[in-house]
Amino acid sequence: MDRSRRRIVPALGAGVVTALVAALLATGLAAAPPAAADPIVPPGAPDAVAALAAANARAADATEASLDAEEQLRVRRGEADRTRRDARTARDTADDARAERDRAFVDVDQISRAAYQGGQLDALAAVLGSESPQAYLERTTLLDTIATENRAFVQRFLDATAAAESAERDAEARARDADRSAADAQTAEDAQRRRADADRGVAAAERALEDASPATLAALRRGGTTDFPTNIPGTGIAIEALRVALTQQGKPYLWGATGPSTYDCSGLVQWAYRQVGVGLPRVSRQQALIGIPVSMADARPGDLLFFNDPVTHVGFYVGGGKFLEAPQSGDVVKVSDVRSSLSGVRRVVL
Repeated sequence: MDRSRRRIVPALGAGVVTALVAALLATGLAAAPPAAADPIVPPGAPDAVAALAAANARAADATEASLDAEEQLRVRRGEADRTRRDARTARDTADDARAERDRAFVDVDQISRAAYQGGQLDALAAVLGSESPQAYLERTTLLDTIATENRAFVQRFLDATAAAESAERDAEARARDADRSAADAQTAEDAQRRRADADRGVAAAERALEDASPATLAALRRGGTTDFPTNIPGTGIAIEALRVALTQQGKPYLWGATGPSTYDCSGLVQWAYRQVGVGLPRVSRQQALIGIPVSMADARPGDLLFFNDPVTHVGFYVGGGKFLEAPQSGDVVKVSDVRSSLSGVRRVVL
């Protein structure tokens, strides 16, 4: 790929990341407990392989949930910090607006006192005090000028008062937002609990792998291919990411790994897109909100396939009913048949 000719798209910003988390919360995915995903069991595998695959699935689900909770915590804490800064700025703006209102009030107060005390500030006084018609005209012209200035002083006061009231309301609203964001950030306990669940799940799966016989491990890895062609025809960012991902065939799966020597499923997707200049979310249930949905009947190479509900697994469609995946511990990155637990297809478009 000629990197000099293509536009590198920056990674998703915090604002985008925040929007994704909000969307997750709205759909209920973020709050969902670890899913009981379908284990990846080769057809006709013995019970020992099924048990090992089930342990892998539990560990993978717990790991995905843990990474998701940690990402939400990071985003929420960042949002809390931003809203606190916004609240402080809004309070400063309100203070400035009140000061301007007070300055404008001094001018209006002086005008009011002058009008109350009388003097040469009305047309009748101008006539009575004029020595000649020419003097009268000069005085009334001056009075018109003074009246215009007075109206400007009053309007300035009214505008400053309205601005101060608006700034005060904005400061109060942002302060409430900051309080809510700070409360949302109090999810560290949940993130810690999810991490502990993941650690236990991974430890149990690792023990199962260590205890498995060579025949069981071989049966777990049965099926799929690690020599699928990398020269997929087509253009676009999704095809570029797929081609890069296909170069990783044969590398081992590892829970929570993002490359370049080991991967989990969403780590492979994120790594491949990063190589072509695009940042994607870390975990599969967040990646499932990227791009546009398409039906499996309309899927084309490069589309992302998601499995289970809630989503716990992801891979690249390569066409012909097959997809590239980092399947599970004890296995390697390979091209497999699309499984019945497919729950969605997304197309990344830029």
